[in-house]
Amino acid sequence: MVRLSFLGGTREVGRNAILVESAGARLLLDYGVMLDEEPGFPAHVRATDIDGIVVTHAHLDHSGAVPIFYLTERKPVFITPITAELVRVLIKDFIKLSGYYLPFEYLELETMMRCCRDIHYGMRIRVKDMVFTPINAGHIPGSFMVDIEAGGKRILYTADINTIDTRLVRGARVPRRRYDVVIIESTYATQEHPDRRDLEEEFIKEVRSVIDEGGRVLIPAFAVGRSQEMLSILHAYGFRRNVYIDGMAREVNEIFLSYPDYLKAPRAFMKALSTVRVVRGWRDRREALKRPSIIVAPSGMLQGGTAIYYMENLALDERSGVFLVSFQIPGTGGAKLLETGRFTIGDREEEVKARVRRFDFSSHAGMTQLHDFLRGLRGEPKIYVIHGEEENCKALVDWTVEELGLEAQAPQQGDEFEV
Repeated sequence: MVRLSFLGGTREVGRNAILVESAGARLLLDYGVMLDEEPGFPAHVRATDIDGIVVTHAHLDHSGAVPIFYLTERKPVFITPITAELVRVLIKDFIKLSGYYLPFEYLELETMMRCCRDIHYGMRIRVKDMVFTPINAGHIPGSFMVDIEAGGKRILYTADINTIDTRLVRGARVPRRRYDVVIIESTYATQEHPDRRDLEEEFIKEVRSVIDEGGRVLIPAFAVGRSQEMLSILHAYGFRRNVYIDGMAREVNEIFLSYPDYLKAPRAFMKALSTVRVVRGWRDRREALKRPSIIVAPSGMLQGGTAIYYMENLALDERSGVFLVSFQIPGTGGAKLLETGRFTIGDREEEVKARVRRFDFSSHAGMTQLHDFLRGLRGEPKIYVIHGEEENCKALVDWTVEELGLEAQAPQQGDEFEV
């Protein structure tokens, strides 16, 4: 018998955590946080009651709560080497910004890092009577799905997947195996993404238009994955001058360069970075704003970071542009800008004069990709849908039942199932 316990990430986007128990082993798949004014955590599980933690990728909604287990214990963290370095950067920043609300500090993070066990795509890892294999998830460099064999059963946890190739990574492929259970994300289960090539061309057209008019383009972007994708696209379309990168993405760029095996086109990425101007301080920031330029900076949702400085300086310039390329959570500065056309500058709400556009450069599978992934599975697995707003989870469950005839449901937090 195998038991699944859904501790978080159910009918919501954030704090993913699933406990898998066999006769002899207890393996935790992710343990993330919900990023809000106060961080939200998954349901509690005692560190003494697990045999290890699998971290599928670096984003905080999958990794941010893992240091909790290192207050007293020394359990192994199974993680790709690139993800380990990215996790250190992201959680260190998370502690800096939210430490007041967190039950751990830098010491626990460093203890966790010493417990990391490097794993690679295709490797079979045994934990007592359980065996798991990481498979490329196509989400960000180093991200993976988890194929688990335990108690005569086979389980696939997709974590965050993207099935189309991007500039950075190759898309995920449907594993050619029969599963008893598939746990799948549903972030965009009710939305289609535009064709990638068409989207790139539309984005580049808008960027050129702003630059040709003497304006500046601010691209608020997540530091891990999205910033590097945007730099790669700009380079591919011939932008070689006055492209600036600021914030945490600078450190992430160096990590990506250190692990070329996790990139689809490492030489192209290296060339892209060779022409980018790295912002190293306030003098460079002021310099970037003096001429027509393209500035990639966090945060992706305009909730802080160096993007706020640039926003305050170009929001009222009709020639300039603010191009949002990341998911915008309701209530964030970016979401408010898209809804109202206004932004808080200093202590005043201002009507933004700069050109505001959103481009859907998602690193998650869209509706059609999720349907195709499920349609491509062999056998008749039971489907559990997580990592999506409630209506998205329900929509993917309904489609799976009606179109594929498979048993499917969207668990609630705390639900337990036997496989």
